[in-house]
Amino acid sequence: MPNKKNPGYYIDGSTVRKLEPQTLPPEPERREKPKRAVQRKQANDRRWVDELKYGIFLTFAVAAAVGLCFYVLKLSADVRAEKVRIENLQAQLNEQVNANAEYSSGLDSMTDLDEIYQTATGELGMVYSRPGQTVYYSQNSDDYVVQYTNIPESD
Repeated sequence: MPNKKNPGYYIDGSTVRKLEPQTLPPEPERREKPKRAVQRKQANDRRWVDELKYGIFLTFAVAAAVGLCFYVLKLSADVRAEKVRIENLQAQLNEQVNANAEYSSGLDSMTDLDEIYQTATGELGMVYSRPGQTVYYSQNSDDYVVQYTNIPESD
């Protein structure tokens, strides 16, 4: 068995020759153990800071994801509300178009062309134009015509 003081091997007894001690590397100094403990503590502190940073990052990432989900839900609700509003406006437009068509047909039925002809020829003295009395002018645009001079009389 090796002896702690003498790391070489020997046999117990007085007549046995003792072997030369084997050379072993010197034991590390005691100072390194506290140094390793300090390094381990610093590594643990760094690990704690890294974990804290990672935790904060994950917290913000989850908060951002939840915020985006709420924003998407709000946008989809806004789209649905706008669709309902558009449907209501289209219904109002259809009602107005139907009402206008009813008024137009009522006005058309109220207008009697024979009565207008009788009033124009009998009371107002109007007559149909004779051939050659109608004068046509060219129009540059479809909106309106500007008259710069008087229209000449034709017989």
